[in-house]
Amino acid sequence: MAEHLAEMAGALVRIRDGVPEVLTDPQIRFCPLRRDLYGIHEESRETVEKVIRSHITDLGMYSPHRVLELGEDPVSFGASEILMDGMAEGLVDAAVVVCDGAGTAVITRPDVLQAVGAHMTGLIKTEPVKAIQDGLEQRGCILIDRHATIDQIRGFVAALDAGFERVAVTLAGSMSSDARDLRAIGARSGRRPLILAVHTTGIGRDEAAALADTCDIIWSCASRAVREVAGDRAMLQMGVSIPVFAMTQEGKRLVLNRALHFKGTLLIHRSGLPSLHADRQPSPLI
Repeated sequence: MAEHLAEMAGALVRIRDGVPEVLTDPQIRFCPLRRDLYGIHEESRETVEKVIRSHITDLGMYSPHRVLELGEDPVSFGASEILMDGMAEGLVDAAVVVCDGAGTAVITRPDVLQAVGAHMTGLIKTEPVKAIQDGLEQRGCILIDRHATIDQIRGFVAALDAGFERVAVTLAGSMSSDARDLRAIGARSGRRPLILAVHTTGIGRDEAAALADTCDIIWSCASRAVREVAGDRAMLQMGVSIPVFAMTQEGKRLVLNRALHFKGTLLIHRSGLPSLHADRQPSPLI
């Protein structure tokens, strides 16, 4: 019986043996992305549970039946979508990401990366699911251990040891200290990581500043601090509801590469940053 702990819309969720239990109320009442993906106009414990159940039913998440290859791209400028297209274009050799039932994994196939990350929420803790671990390894992934440990620094070192040159690493926004450590390891090895900060809702201004100093791309989620601190220093912003901020030339290249591959229409114009539409933001910003 595996147990997993995740955060969705600011609510803490425990999934045990495939059954979700929402432990706390959502901190976010409304999210434009979740409205577009799942048709949710007001968050509650019930909406959070419904989405988690759909992930389990449709994608096998948190279970031995997990989908590990996926071609669809449900989020216009999500982290997995950006990295998937970056891999396809040769801008990224390997991505260090977190997967339920497996912990930190080094992934080199775009379709596997998309399956793992397309609907991943804020995974806090996970326990081993053998079928997921075996399935990832059969698809060429590297796991840092079989205990489902989440450790992105170890994942980056594993990717370097495997000989990958252009390695992307996703980090939760609260792990800004890991971003500094990744930069230090990259400087010593001569292989600079591409650092993508996700799940930033609720971080403070100091953490937002640390991410702005070290990361290539930062997702604003429902974070007021990221909009105010990182947004003011960004080189490029994609989207106005939940802005994605490219902080470096390398990050900008990845985001624009996603724009190149994006199948829908886009408007790109010069603007001061951040550029926000007040009536289209998550509520509340925290």
